[in-house]
Amino acid sequence: MVPFYDAWAQGPHKNTWCIDCHVNAGIPNRFLHKFAALSEVYAEVTTHATYPNYNADVPDRRCLRCHEGVQKKVVGTFDHSVHLSKGLTCAKCHAATGHKVTFAALDAAGVLNKDNAPAGASYVGQELQVSTGTPSVLAGHRKVVCSNCHDHANLSCSFCHTPPIGHFKASCKLCHKPTIAFKDTVFKHPSAGEHSYRSRPCVACHPSGGSKVFCTCHKGNPPRED
Repeated sequence: MVPFYDAWAQGPHKNTWCIDCHVNAGIPNRFLHKFAALSEVYAEVTTHATYPNYNADVPDRRCLRCHEGVQKKVVGTFDHSVHLSKGLTCAKCHAATGHKVTFAALDAAGVLNKDNAPAGASYVGQELQVSTGTPSVLAGHRKVVCSNCHDHANLSCSFCHTPPIGHFKASCKLCHKPTIAFKDTVFKHPSAGEHSYRSRPCVACHPSGGSKVFCTCHKGNPPRED
C-alpha cells in the first residue's frame, strides 16, 4: 500500500482519512469493515497482490458528505446534474482524485500488474483522461473537458449544442466547421462538387417540417448553384 499512501499524502485529499472514502460512515459500518479487512491481511500473507485491480468501490454518497451540493454545480458549460442523470458517478470522472498512483511507483514496489496497466497511460485512472492532440478531440474544436469522455469526431453537434429553430434538423456539420468561429459563419447553399442537389437532395436538409419552406421558396425546383 506504500505507493497509494505516498500518492494520497501528496494529493488534494491528504487531510481526509482513507476510511472516509473507502468505508461507509458510522461506527457500526467501520467496526464491521474490520472483518472485511482481515481478508486483505490474509491476501497479503498468502498471495502476491498486484495493482491496479480496479475493484475499489467509492459510491457517490461518500463524496457528497464533503462536497454537498455538487450535484447541481455547473462549471462553465458542464452541468453535473445532467451527467449524474445519465448514471455517471463521481469516481468515473475523478478516478485519480484520492491518490494519483503512478505505474512506475507500483513497479518500484514490485506490485505492478502490467496486464491491467492501459497502454499509453502512466497512472491509475488515466485511461479516463485524454491528452491534448489525441484523435478523440475534433480538429479545430477548442479543448474542453468533454473530450475526457466524449469522442468529438463521432458525436453529433446537437449532443452539446441546441440547434436554433428553423434548422429543420439539418446536420450542423454541413454548414459549420470547428475551425471557423460561429460568428464568422455565413450560410449559403453548398456549391456543386460539395453537396449540390445532384448529390444531396434539398429534402435531405429540409425534410417534412421544411417542405413548406422548400416549396414556397423553390417552387418544387432545386436551387440554382450560382
